[in-house]
Amino acid sequence: MKKQSFLTGSLLLTGSALTAKVLGALFKIPLTTLLGGTGMGYFSCAYGLFLPLYAIFVTGLSTAVARPTAAFAGRGDTAGAQYVRTVARRLFFCAGLAGTLLAAALAKVFTRHTSSMEAYPAVLAITPAVLLCCLTAVERGYYEGLCSMTQTAVSQAAEALAKLICGLLLCRYLMTHCPPGMSRETAGALGAVLGVTVSTLAGYLCVLIPGLRRRKEITAVPGTLPPRRDIRRMLLAVMIPAAMGALVTNLTSLIDLVTVMRRFSALLAADPAGFYRGAALSDSVPPEEAAAFVYGSFMGLSITVFNLVPSLTNMLARGVLPCTAQAWARGDRLAAAGYARQVLVLTGLVAIPSGCGILVLARGVLEFLFAGREAEIHAACASLQWLAPGMVFLCLTFPVFSLLQAVGREDLPVKLMLPGIAVKLAGNLLLIPLMYTAGAALATTLCYGVILVPALLCLRRELREPLHLWGSFAAECYGGIMCAAAAWVSYGRLMELLPQRAALPAAVLCGAAVYVFIGCLTLHPSALFRQHKKNRCTAP
Repeated sequence: MKKQSFLTGSLLLTGSALTAKVLGALFKIPLTTLLGGTGMGYFSCAYGLFLPLYAIFVTGLSTAVARPTAAFAGRGDTAGAQYVRTVARRLFFCAGLAGTLLAAALAKVFTRHTSSMEAYPAVLAITPAVLLCCLTAVERGYYEGLCSMTQTAVSQAAEALAKLICGLLLCRYLMTHCPPGMSRETAGALGAVLGVTVSTLAGYLCVLIPGLRRRKEITAVPGTLPPRRDIRRMLLAVMIPAAMGALVTNLTSLIDLVTVMRRFSALLAADPAGFYRGAALSDSVPPEEAAAFVYGSFMGLSITVFNLVPSLTNMLARGVLPCTAQAWARGDRLAAAGYARQVLVLTGLVAIPSGCGILVLARGVLEFLFAGREAEIHAACASLQWLAPGMVFLCLTFPVFSLLQAVGREDLPVKLMLPGIAVKLAGNLLLIPLMYTAGAALATTLCYGVILVPALLCLRRELREPLHLWGSFAAECYGGIMCAAAAWVSYGRLMELLPQRAALPAAVLCGAAVYVFIGCLTLHPSALFRQHKKNRCTAP
């Protein structure tokens, strides 16, 4: 199997994630036009059941398979690496089947209590995706453990493409040939969700079939294999903390859902004029919709932009885990520290200028992405600015957690997230009455800052090697500030000459040019490529 360096694998995954994002947007925009608000409500209801089950049964599964696979491969034990995949297939087939049956059993109750029963067919149609996602995650984790990211990248892109094609075609077909007893919206939502389920099957086949073809090419090295129960324990020891971490991470959204609306309703009832003024709310919004409108603007606009960059840099975290795990299994702490340095500096190269740019161009970014929604943009602008530093913290947190998992400390991410969740809850309760949605945004930023700082200290303690990050981070922060300043100045000038949709990209390019120039002067290549020749994954 072809060897891939950490940088090559990470770039493949990032490119695949970017492709999936673009295809996802091409799927969602026409789907909204086809289904309308009611049909999209039924479609979203299906995801409302799927996502928590996905977090429990699938999140962390690729990591769980990749880490022991990388450990065996790092010692040259290809038989052990293949044995991990065999045991994982059986174990997680059972887990995925249990998840699918649980989803099917909960579908009717969930639909009754969260939406109209018209959404029930769509909710039921997504349940097989839990099993298919489990099977896909096993195969992806195996190849990621061998430092071969091509299979995962191709599988992700194929899944997004299949969702685009099958989802829209099935949605349109079922709306045109509506089954008896179904409304057009119900049938359309059913078709779209069936397309999503078919796309998970396409992703699974794309990662499974190449492995079947290579079966004869792989020669197992004879040796003593550990008992199956030890492999199962090893897999669950990684997966369970990762699943718990995913659930804890979702608590930030749950805290916002529970606290923000309650605080807004209380503030609105106590002082309507003060609420409109403090929340930067347009007078055109009726009082009975004011709290929901401000909350929807925060979640739909600010949080959407906040999640864009971390969803891409997360691929760097996935790419570094197997390489670090292999180095750790060989006892090469210096190589593991080198991988940590590379992924954190590379993540900072993307995250820091992005955060600085969003901070100064928040309104411009919102106007570019959500043109015509002036009232929502006005209400969301301040909160997006307060979220910008938190976005940088979140981007850096992902690779740190992956590195901790790679060195056998799967328990630390969950422990480190709990204080952050407490800060988020306290911040919402204390800051929302003072700053409204900006208070909720500041609480989120403080939450991820409280998580990141001790996570870096724990990583340094586990590696027992210096990471040499502060000089690189200082150079990136300086470049990010200059980048944001250049983008802000050029955006103001360009708005006098060009329409907004042309002025913002041009200003971003100006800022990026300044950032690249300053980076070439201040950031030494050794910060990223130190020991690069030694730090290659060893794949069978």
